[in-house]
Amino acid sequence: MLLFSFLLLPVKGSASVNIFPPGSEPYGLPYAKHIENFWKWILSIPAKDNPINDPTGEKCATGQSNTNSSLFYLAFNNGGISERTCKVPAGKGLFIPVMQVELTEKDVPGATIEELKLSAKTDQDSVNSLYLKIGDKEYNFEDLRNYRTATDGFDINYADSGIFGIVEGGPTTGVADGYYIMTDPLQRGNYTVHYKSSLSCLEPGCAEPNFAQDIKYNIIVE
Repeated sequence: MLLFSFLLLPVKGSASVNIFPPGSEPYGLPYAKHIENFWKWILSIPAKDNPINDPTGEKCATGQSNTNSSLFYLAFNNGGISERTCKVPAGKGLFIPVMQVELTEKDVPGATIEELKLSAKTDQDSVNSLYLKIGDKEYNFEDLRNYRTATDGFDINYADSGIFGIVEGGPTTGVADGYYIMTDPLQRGNYTVHYKSSLSCLEPGCAEPNFAQDIKYNIIVE
């Protein structure tokens, strides 16, 4: 297993900020469990208030303000370019979805968990670019490919009028796959996080035939 230790730009009171290695247990939980928790969070928020639809970062803390989580979740977008400014409490790490997919029984009615997992895998097998920059350190496809993680089936409570066109929410079961990064707790200061990725999937059953996202976060830790 490769271990990675990355540095951020110097900020007020800062030391190096580590990125947890693949296969580790950040904050006492396996990677897959953190990914499940991320999707439970983002799918529980109606589309109108959801951080993935937020162009500025104003809603980045929605559903995260009063939790005991060790991580602050950054959001993906619906494709295209986004720049967001976000305030993050000191002492929390960042959860960064560099590339992601999730499928539930609501997306594919009647599908089994194994069928959902296969579709998610096919989707992420088609990823053709990955990029992450934190401060002045850049990480390319070869650096990030080791971070791919897939989950088993897990329970979700979908919001009514939710993202991905879900009208009627409620309990469902889903799976996730993709490339996710987690950092050590951040000290007070300003950080820049920039990530982008793309895929082109021509196989039947893909969640998205073509997808590309380019997201920059201006993080204010206080």
